[in-house]
Amino acid sequence: MRATVKTAFRIKSLMAAVVTTLAVPLATGARAADLPAEFSGFWIAAGASGNQCRKDDIKDEKNDIAIDRVMSVAPGTVTYYETNCKLTSVKPLRHLNSSDRIEVNAQAELACSGEGSSWQATEIWHVETIDNKKVAVVTALKQSNYRDERGRKQNTPSLVTTSVYFECK
Repeated sequence: MRATVKTAFRIKSLMAAVVTTLAVPLATGARAADLPAEFSGFWIAAGASGNQCRKDDIKDEKNDIAIDRVMSVAPGTVTYYETNCKLTSVKPLRHLNSSDRIEVNAQAELACSGEGSSWQATEIWHVETIDNKKVAVVTALKQSNYRDERGRKQNTPSLVTTSVYFECK
């Protein structure tokens, strides 16, 4: 009888270890990927004018802020005007000069939705400081799996685009 109790205890301990081992990858797998911290915050897309913004202006939509040009980067998400993206994968990219700490590069996979459509995107993200201004450059390499509001696949061309953003202070 004593052997049965020990065996039951060992099985119970083993099961607890298995559940814990399985739960950790599930919990981390459910979490979105994050861009490096240098990308976090509010950014305004470069235009012919009005390339400065303040975080307070964005939150209160005041001082004629061009809210449709604002991008917000937070852990696991990138938000644009009427578009929300979840970062599904982020891979840091190496620098040509490994001692260069001024710029940060990453490749990101995103799952996006907006205005009733959804799609996946692959982008290269770059940030550096130029003349004491933090500048981000986002190059969209590929868009795929476009779906309309009913979930029907759409035949939409994949375009390479590059956008330049200035940090909002």
